[in-house]
Amino acid sequence: MALNRMQLQNMCKKGHESFKEYAQRWRDLAAQVAPPMTKREMITVIVDTLPVFYYEKMVGYTPSSFADLVFVDKRIEVGLKKRQT
Repeated sequence: MALNRMQLQNMCKKGHESFKEYAQRWRDLAAQVAPPMTKREMITVIVDTLPVFYYEKMVGYTPSSFADLVFVDKRIEVGLKKRQT
């Protein structure tokens, strides 16, 4: 059975998952949604599922593609790890 948009909106990043892993898992599932999501819709929905830390950093940024989103969030993740050491 195909996933729907509500199921994607309710997903969340697991604690042990890197953002890249989460984005790949999310995108794989988003590809199963019927009718298909637009690129802009995919970006909007995944940003809304992010933990508060990521969401606060992303809220003013409008990536032009899913790849841009992954790149920026990966940089946020690196910055967070540097801050914790």
